[in-house]
Amino acid sequence: MSNLFIHGGWPTLLSRLVDGSDLTTDEGRDAMAVVLAGEATDAQLAGFLLGLRGKGEAAAEMSGMVDAMLDAAAPLELSQHNVIDIVGTGGSPRRRTRALNVSTAASFVAAGAGAKVCKHGNRRASSTSGSSDVLDELGIAVELDGPQVAACVSQVGIAFAFARMFHPAMRHAATVRAELGIPTVFNMLGPIAHPARLKRAVIGVSDPSRLELLADVMRRRGVDRVWLVHGQDGLDELSTSAPSQIVDVSADRVERRTLHASEVGITEVSGDEIGGGDPVDNARIITEVLAGKPGPDADLILLNAAAGLVVSGLHDDLGEALEAARTSIASGAAERTLTDLRKVTAELVAP
Repeated sequence: MSNLFIHGGWPTLLSRLVDGSDLTTDEGRDAMAVVLAGEATDAQLAGFLLGLRGKGEAAAEMSGMVDAMLDAAAPLELSQHNVIDIVGTGGSPRRRTRALNVSTAASFVAAGAGAKVCKHGNRRASSTSGSSDVLDELGIAVELDGPQVAACVSQVGIAFAFARMFHPAMRHAATVRAELGIPTVFNMLGPIAHPARLKRAVIGVSDPSRLELLADVMRRRGVDRVWLVHGQDGLDELSTSAPSQIVDVSADRVERRTLHASEVGITEVSGDEIGGGDPVDNARIITEVLAGKPGPDADLILLNAAAGLVVSGLHDDLGEALEAARTSIASGAAERTLTDLRKVTAELVAP
């Protein structure tokens, strides 16, 4: 079947997980390779996911799983340097009933300010609106292959890499994940297994207990700069309604800080003042914000766009990055980026 037999097969690996032992990087990679090849039974996969969750996932085994996901992914080669992603793990309690696609909107603002962005995302899972759902409503074609995504980055400065297009092997885990109905290691793997193997990103994390684990995974993977962020109101992004934790990761250091939005001149608000809903609601909000409508929604989007500009290397200071994000909207650059991406993707998929 695979290299999994070298490790004793599923009985040995599952027994170790039940005993609370972490897997090695090789074991994590080989087990995930079997899953993605469709060679694990539902019972084996469920046992694997529950065993990992029960003992607590570890960085070495997760890094191996990312390797397996990227080995199985469709190719995506980008020629630009310092391309970023702004993405979240999902799972925020607030998003289950009223989600705003902050990272998607922030991606347009960051691109309008000069960053190169390749956003990796999917359909809605635990929230009311996934990134591809709102992009559909905005008139952007999302089912693009590697060369088409690369063309968008080259021509517009931003692209969307639809997870279903680049990680088709994930279909082998879909039924078990749905039937389990609880977060598993896949919820963390998705945001960090970017098919273009990006070295820079803002990754929102809804569960703060996962911040240090993901920091260890990213450090092991030799990233240039990644911000792992968590709003203490439960958001998987920088928040304007509560303090936010930031774990700033590069290959040789990990730094931690707490950010209050007021530190960069943003008025802190109640979470109830932030909009959001289904994809239609979110497309309207994003269109209005990119057109210059001020308010709590715009502030939240601007703050997360500024984080993207910092990890891109364009700005060192979050306050300066925030001003660049504001200029992106005020100048019309962010709105033009949306319009241009809509036009280019339509041309790419035209018969």
